[in-house]
Amino acid sequence: MKAEERTIGKILTEQIRYEIPPYQRPYSWKVENVQQLLEDTWEAFAAKDDEYFIGSLITIEKQRDRCYDVVDGQQRLTTLNLIFARLRDHIADPAAKSALGQRVLPKDELTGEVESPRLALRRKDQGFFRRHVLDAAPVPKEVRDQLDAPQLRITENLDAIDAFLAGRSDQLLRLYAAFLLSKVYVVFVNTESWKSAYRLFNVLNARGLSLSNADLIKNMLFSRLDDQARRSDELEERWLELEDELGIDRLDAFFGHHRTSLLASRGRGSLSEEFEPLILAATGGPFAFLDGVIRSAENYMRVMDGDFADPAAHQALCALHRVEYDEWIPPLLAYLNQPVAGMPEADFVALLERITMQNWVRRLGRSARLTVYFQLINAIKGGKSADEVRGVFRLHANNGEFLALLGGEVYGKPFDAAVLMRLDEAAQDESVTRTYGGRLTIEHVLPQALKDPYWQARFNPDQHALWLHRLGNLAMLSGSKNYKAQYYDFDRKKRIYLDRDRKVSFDLTKELCTAPEWTEDRIRDRHERMLALAERTWAIA
Repeated sequence: MKAEERTIGKILTEQIRYEIPPYQRPYSWKVENVQQLLEDTWEAFAAKDDEYFIGSLITIEKQRDRCYDVVDGQQRLTTLNLIFARLRDHIADPAAKSALGQRVLPKDELTGEVESPRLALRRKDQGFFRRHVLDAAPVPKEVRDQLDAPQLRITENLDAIDAFLAGRSDQLLRLYAAFLLSKVYVVFVNTESWKSAYRLFNVLNARGLSLSNADLIKNMLFSRLDDQARRSDELEERWLELEDELGIDRLDAFFGHHRTSLLASRGRGSLSEEFEPLILAATGGPFAFLDGVIRSAENYMRVMDGDFADPAAHQALCALHRVEYDEWIPPLLAYLNQPVAGMPEADFVALLERITMQNWVRRLGRSARLTVYFQLINAIKGGKSADEVRGVFRLHANNGEFLALLGGEVYGKPFDAAVLMRLDEAAQDESVTRTYGGRLTIEHVLPQALKDPYWQARFNPDQHALWLHRLGNLAMLSGSKNYKAQYYDFDRKKRIYLDRDRKVSFDLTKELCTAPEWTEDRIRDRHERMLALAERTWAIA
């Protein structure tokens, strides 16, 4: 291993090329990172500092003094390429423009033919980088709207660089470019082997390099290639399939759920540490392991997108997504990755919704909730029968306590809106799923204060206190406030409900408008009907 200080001019020079290896994360610097680098280097330039240090560049030498894999520093190195490409485009002087162009996309001085770029990004992003950075082709709006995260970062950062350079004189930009090349330094670290780079990569992470769990898991997979290193391109293609399936921002969340679906236990270390023995033990090596991960990722996206053809399964899944925690995802992943014979998909999802809603309403602690899910995962992975898997659901159900809690005061509880929304669906056929994404208000039909003579004539204080926050007296309205309904009499409230119904229709609210009066008997009747509906929806027999 060798380390030395080098100027940017010595980094981006001669015929040296840099490649981002497949185990690296994609480009991820945000606009604020780029603006900070520009402002800091410009401030040093304006102050005429003799040197300015911007960190390290850690590489593996693939071809002596010619080609290097970038282990750490790709975010800075890529951003420097963006900056020099844009400086080339902003500067009018032909000689300076040509000199800067040589730093990012060299040309043969005699023939004028374009040579290999100084920097090659990951295969998936290189074409975009070449076209829109090195060749300076504009990114059309219709293309921008379809970009994935790394390419969008590049586009946004190019815009930020353009904004920073705009309005500055040609001479000032040439002097700034000269400062970047001659006065800005990195520590250039060169290693000679895959294994030493892998070791250094992990040491850097332990010392604070910001790597995601997905980065480290990917790195482990590449480190397990051993004598199959020639297949790294193939493994990269498979990893890109995973990124395409999930999107980079979802990788860590997915790996967390996938890990639990495999181990049925709480994490005892970092996510990447827990995957290491799984990768080492995988029959068929990293390729077989990654194949299983990709299949699980496809099922994870089915869960996240609600991609279930059966209407009942789709309805139950939408209800699960309204729960305040997502601990139900690993058992569903376990089932989708290893279906239980004789147990249709819709049956499993329906039971999972029932036990999840029961435990949410019962306010069970996390340990008690996880116990149910872990037992389900173990039953599925252990090849238990459909009846045995159903038995796990029955074992942990408590229909009596659940219905008793729903029969009490519901308003103000974390689950109040989710319960009302699901009951509104359940009152119709299975094809109806509420996907309302606006603000939802829970309305008290009998108002929270007996101010109007209408209510004073029909309810005494004890009746008011008994029914105010119970299901039978609650309705849903669209919008963030229900101040229009306030304490008005029932006829006036119904007119407000009908007005709100023109925007969003909730059947449990609409039915109120057919009632001539709102009395204790009517609340009791509606309450009992809603509880019966809740029992049909969530009880486990």
